[in-house]
Amino acid sequence: MNQDQLDGGAPAGGGLRTGGGRQSGKRVNAVGASELAQMGVCERLVVFEHHFGKRRSRHQRVAIKRGQVAHEQFYRDGVLVSVAGDASAEKGRCYIATLIFGAGPETIALRAFRDRVLRPNLAGRWCIAMYYRTAPSVCSVLQRHTSLQPIVRTTLRAAVWLVKRTLLESGKNHGK
Repeated sequence: MNQDQLDGGAPAGGGLRTGGGRQSGKRVNAVGASELAQMGVCERLVVFEHHFGKRRSRHQRVAIKRGQVAHEQFYRDGVLVSVAGDASAEKGRCYIATLIFGAGPETIALRAFRDRVLRPNLAGRWCIAMYYRTAPSVCSVLQRHTSLQPIVRTTLRAAVWLVKRTLLESGKNHGK
């Protein structure tokens, strides 16, 4: 099989455009790692799919759509962060920490823990949801009974110490 047959009449450069994102307002078709591996295994399949298109199962189409929605949300979050300058502020407040510490380093550490450790997994997202469901009423109680705030502050400082250690450890392990 010669190069023209492989290209399938595509312009020079193979006709495959890699790289994600958008360029000058046009969508670019990204080639995933598994597709690259498949190309190395079976070049005839690549030529066939170039001429006739891919035939994906319903399950694959649903998964692709779900992935595209997730990537769009990730992109929108990135735009909000670049505009606002603070990723955590766009993803929700830390009610109790903000009440107790204000916008101090303790609150920033707790937000980082929420975003880096809790948010990526199901159990963590459940904990976040429970927190956002209960924290406003806890804050109301703390505002009415200010004598409880020093107790909560002491408890939160211990939690912040653990959170900072966890973030440091996860940062060390991430680099390996």
